[in-house]
Amino acid sequence: MSGSEKKGDFAGAVGAAGGVAGLGALLGFCGGYAAKKVGKVAALVTGGLLGIFQIAAYFDYVTINWDKVQRDLTRLVDVNKDGKIDKDDAGYALKKTGDILSSNMPAGTTGFAAGFALGFKKG
Repeated sequence: MSGSEKKGDFAGAVGAAGGVAGLGALLGFCGGYAAKKVGKVAALVTGGLLGIFQIAAYFDYVTINWDKVQRDLTRLVDVNKDGKIDKDDAGYALKKTGDILSSNMPAGTTGFAAGFALGFKKG
């Protein structure tokens, strides 16, 4: 085997590994970017609905049972089931989201988390 063949094999192996790492980072970036966009839309819709319901309540068209709203939202958002919504819930949800998004990815797709964080920041 000549020196150029060895060099080509090494370059091919590095290129393949870089491609897998690049794929993970690219997929992570796309996922993070999309997650931030979806989050912004969800926040806009939630805020808009809150405004509409508050205006309707102000003019006595509806009565909002805020205790029930708080109970139901706590049950929905309290992912670690400790009875309160706090930073631990956000951390648990973020870890679970990362686990779900990176499951069944090809072995060695490194860079997904970094790509996701960058995409979320840029989104």
